[in-house]
Amino acid sequence: MFSLAHMSDLHIGPLPTPKRLEIVNKRLFGYLNWHKSRKNIHHRPTLDRLKDDLRGTNPDHVVITGDIVNIGMREEYLQALNWLKQIGASKDVSVIPGNHDVYVPLLKEPGIGRWNQFMTNDGESEHIHSSSREGFPYVRRRDDVAIIGLSSAMPTMPLIAAGRLGVTQRQKLHNYLVTLGKEKLFRVVLIHHPPFSHAGNWVRGLRDALNFQEIIASTGAELILHGHDHNHKIRTIQGPSGPIPVVGIPSASAISHRHKPLSRYNLYNIERTNTGWHCEMSGRGLRTNTSPIETLSQIDLFDHVKNGQHLAPQLKSPDQRDIAAVD
Repeated sequence: MFSLAHMSDLHIGPLPTPKRLEIVNKRLFGYLNWHKSRKNIHHRPTLDRLKDDLRGTNPDHVVITGDIVNIGMREEYLQALNWLKQIGASKDVSVIPGNHDVYVPLLKEPGIGRWNQFMTNDGESEHIHSSSREGFPYVRRRDDVAIIGLSSAMPTMPLIAAGRLGVTQRQKLHNYLVTLGKEKLFRVVLIHHPPFSHAGNWVRGLRDALNFQEIIASTGAELILHGHDHNHKIRTIQGPSGPIPVVGIPSASAISHRHKPLSRYNLYNIERTNTGWHCEMSGRGLRTNTSPIETLSQIDLFDHVKNGQHLAPQLKSPDQRDIAAVD
């Protein structure tokens, strides 16, 4: 059995004091927004509590699906690197960037390149990620599991948080999924933006979501993990052999705020069977801001999506429910 932990949208704080030239662009909007509201949502002590609990479960591998920093300042990338190293060695942790990690265009500063060791193919020396898509997708094989890391991150105008994979990355994804499928591996696809098309795609969504879905429909995959929405949701994309679970997760640093769920990570126990795969998913996180981290839900993931089931609410407050939806 292989255990895989998933967390996302760390938004590691607090923000360092910016140099004047660092906030003459889009970062100014993000900096003001952080101090106006976001610093009251993303709580570093809560994130560190979740990290310590995750390390206690001792998963075989950890994946993090983006938005590790907030407005892309140099010190943020270094601060995040130190935090990632506390999760585990680079061979045991796989990372992809989110829109906040590529808040402005990456120029001479390495930016997400600080995390190269967590975003490389097996057997490859550290790849210099000099743009938001170069070096993606990468593939890491761990036992019977293949982890495919994509980048939907791209710099945008203020108030825009959309993403795109692009033609080259989509073609590589298609080829990888075909090859790994022939090897009978459990294919886990990591993407920051939810891979679904909706009216808000131009502003916050994945702009080539339909292209992504077409690839998955033709090649298949076993599990797709994303972040971005700060919600716990289970949806599906129909693959060649049935529905493929697409699981989103709340922000790992979130404390109580409006309708969004609290800090959480998911743990997947993956096991090959005589007829295919078994995948048990359990969620660990907070029920209230001050409660201990505990198991919030536990399901047989493939039975869940096959039968179109819904998770029961796990919290008393209607605004803090553990929700799963199947499309």
